Amino acid sequence: MTDETADHRDSASTDDTNCASGNRPTHISIEVATQLSAIQPRLYGFILKRLANHEQAAEVLQKTNLAICENAARYTPDSNFSAWAFTVARFQLLAWRTTASRNRLVFTDSLHETIDNASDATATAHDDRVLALRDCLTKLKHDDLRLIQQRYRDANALADLAKALQKTVDAIGMRLSRLRRQLADCIRNKLQAQLAED
Repeated sequence: MTDETADHRDSASTDDTNCASGNRPTHISIEVATQLSAIQPRLYGFILKRLANHEQAAEVLQKTNLAICENAARYTPDSNFSAWAFTVARFQLLAWRTTASRNRLVFTDSLHETIDNASDATATAHDDRVLALRDCLTKLKHDDLRLIQQRYRDANALADLAKALQKTVDAIGMRLSRLRRQLADCIRNKLQAQLAED
């Protein structure tokens, strides 16, 4: 394969999504762009937990996104994008602490490392639970799924749901409680099955 052919192949694997790096745009694949967009709330929460300052967290998040875009070619498709992105975030936090420590009191790197290590398992478990929940939701009856969506996705009040379904508030509350237990059991069984396979 010639260099020209390889360049064309690489170009075809990217879209118009780019991250500005100075005056030079950095093109990233659709896959990376999609996953980076989806992970934004978690990345921000991860950074905010360690800085406890919204403005500083937003600044570090912006630098993290830029670093991910600039190093997108290092990401291996089908690998754990979340783990890679959080690793980039950790390095950006470390860089921020190095700069900030010259001007203000910040937590030591060893303390942050302890927090990060404790969070790794939580982040992985969160991903597994979300995937299990999605699968368990598909197994619900249509009416039950609709009720779950109206209550938790659309944030409808119990009284409004009860009125629409011509039921009492207590009846709707009990039905939702049963569905939550059903989903919790389903998620637990799936996670246990995954552990047994591993």
